[in-house]
Amino acid sequence: MLYCISCFIFGFFLPALVAYDNCIQQSRFENIIIFGDSNSDTGNVFKLSNYTWPLSPPYYDGRFCNDRNWVDQLQVSGIKNYAYGSATTDNDQVEGYTKFNTLLVPGVNQQIDKYFNEYNSNIISSQKTLHIIWAGGNNVIFNPALPIPDIVNNLTNLVTKLCENNAKYILIFNQVPAQYIPDALIIA
Repeated sequence: MLYCISCFIFGFFLPALVAYDNCIQQSRFENIIIFGDSNSDTGNVFKLSNYTWPLSPPYYDGRFCNDRNWVDQLQVSGIKNYAYGSATTDNDQVEGYTKFNTLLVPGVNQQIDKYFNEYNSNIISSQKTLHIIWAGGNNVIFNPALPIPDIVNNLTNLVTKLCENNAKYILIFNQVPAQYIPDALIIA
């Protein structure tokens, strides 16, 4: 069942990713900055946990999936990935923990702060940089009573924060419907 759901989700999004990859290859973007959760994590939690989480196998090379994730599929140079598995939009609103709820990971707000601390507008051209955010689902998982508009407001604040720091191009991924997420089926 889990494999079927993963295949469905991957099969559903693969054409969009391939088209997106072709678009990026032909675009003027030289940098792609990614913020998010396990959907986008390419090994940040794995490094944070001293290469003990997520378990491999069954997970692939520090990802929270059985093979390469969408970031790996892009195969574009200039990617800087700040995403962490189990991240929420902001740890000040809802803290995100991984590895059996023992390891606090940076929320997207904290990931953006780290990005700003590592780079400034003189290093990365805002005209040649695409910022991507894919997060919000873990807010509901870690605090089911949290109103959805609060999550949306938080995402809006993150976009505003990026724009106030000269980000010109921002892409926000929508959440996968809950009925297709294996963890949501277990929690329900």
